[in-house]
Amino acid sequence: MYAAAAAIGQAVSTKTVRFAIDRFIRCLDFQRNAYEKLTELLFAICAIIFLYLAYRYVFFRPDGFPPGPPRIPIFGSYLFLMLINFKYLHKAALTFSKWYKSDIIGLYVGKFPVAVVHSGEGVREVLTNQAFDGRPALFVAAMRDPCYEVRGIFFQEGLLWKEQRRFILRYLRDFGFGRRFNELELVIKEQITDMLDLIRNGPRYEHEHQLVKPGGYRVQLPLLFNPFSANSVFHIMYNERLPRSDMAKLVRLIQLGMQFQRNGDDYGRLLSIVPWIRYIWPESSGFRKLNEANKFIYKYFEEFIDHHIDTYDESCERNFLDLYITEMKKCSCNGFNREQFIMGLIDFSFPAFTAVGVQLSFLVQYLMLYPEVMKRMQEEVDEVVGCGRLPTLEDRKNMPYTEATIREGLRIETLVPSDVPHKALVDTELMGHRIPKDTIVIPSLYAYHTDSRIWSDPQEFRPERFLDEQGKLCLKLDVSFPFGAGKRLCAGETFARNMLFLMTAAMCQHFNFTLAPGDQLPDLSKNLNGLIITPPDFWVQLEERQH
Repeated sequence: MYAAAAAIGQAVSTKTVRFAIDRFIRCLDFQRNAYEKLTELLFAICAIIFLYLAYRYVFFRPDGFPPGPPRIPIFGSYLFLMLINFKYLHKAALTFSKWYKSDIIGLYVGKFPVAVVHSGEGVREVLTNQAFDGRPALFVAAMRDPCYEVRGIFFQEGLLWKEQRRFILRYLRDFGFGRRFNELELVIKEQITDMLDLIRNGPRYEHEHQLVKPGGYRVQLPLLFNPFSANSVFHIMYNERLPRSDMAKLVRLIQLGMQFQRNGDDYGRLLSIVPWIRYIWPESSGFRKLNEANKFIYKYFEEFIDHHIDTYDESCERNFLDLYITEMKKCSCNGFNREQFIMGLIDFSFPAFTAVGVQLSFLVQYLMLYPEVMKRMQEEVDEVVGCGRLPTLEDRKNMPYTEATIREGLRIETLVPSDVPHKALVDTELMGHRIPKDTIVIPSLYAYHTDSRIWSDPQEFRPERFLDEQGKLCLKLDVSFPFGAGKRLCAGETFARNMLFLMTAAMCQHFNFTLAPGDQLPDLSKNLNGLIITPPDFWVQLEERQH
């Protein structure tokens, strides 16, 4: 009996244990399934949150911000601009403007929010509204300085910019910068005479072989014009100018100035978006060439200024540099210091040894493409000036077609198509859209100068658009902004316009622009996009006119 009971108990116990084990296993399976489902649910929630945040990052824009392309991490909308038009980003932005059917678009360049304006009304407001007078802190601007600080005039803002610009302009005007000045006109005449001699007789010094071929009459543009333009500005600042025999270093300065202009782009380049890229791709990122140019330019002006500081005599005022040094010695803590002086001088000189020659070279290209325009200009020069003397600024009022042609050249080839970027100093509105503080604001001068709503046939090179029915120059018809406007107006506008007129008139007075064997007419589609638009270096054959 006891054995039977034990057997029954054992059977019951075994069954109970098995039941317990089965129940435990089923419980584990349930928990595992529940855990798996919970894990799947959590993954799904995380994926949804990630996709939402990614979607929000790509497509989000602040309330009231202008419509525009999406953005991706690191690059923002920059790669989308490059996909649309790799070579000309200002044209890519205009394409987006047409896609979104809006004259203002919002995008991101790296981490920077950017508003790009394409209408006449909007461009005028950006240029003239002081709320947009700020400058973004771009790496390309900071790398010009050995300490990677933003100094100078172009990329400065606030009280320092106002004080520096006001001081420099105030005293440079005394030496002929920004106004009519007989002594400066005589210096420019001397420089043009030297240039004409170089063209006719060929190079006399080794460095001049880069400007003109032996035997003369075959010249390289835009390099030819810049040394003589730069020498005129140096006379304003230093009250001295270099003889042709000593221009080798000046020619090198101009070449590296052009190298700097050609290796950025009008939206800050990748270097301003991801500055660390210079350590990985120093060549393809443009850093090496930009850095090489910056170092040479800085050293060139540093030597000038240090020499004047070392020889400074407060009892003898020699030139503008001495005036600035006097201010420096009063108090260097108010922004008047050696480093700021160097960068400020570079900024005021830079257009003279790069931009003037580029604009003249564009005009030469158009005169070759439109020979009837050149012929009419030459007839006007012959009638007003003749061949016994060089044109003067006094002749300008009697040469409306020549002046109109220069203005048309400035319009159709906008040197700085996106202007130097502005920045919103406060939360504000623009064309019905909200623009948060610190947003980069770009007035597209290219879009403005090619807008059919403003210019009836913007793609045509037609100087007559600036003349009235009597054939006289009508300034009311010229609503172009080649030098910007407002407080950020290019300080060298008057000098540049004077230089452009005198050099253009002199070249048309003496030469025809012709094609040598093997030459072809200029191809405007090959123009280079950098910090400014430039033509590639090219050689032009000149022919002496028979009067």
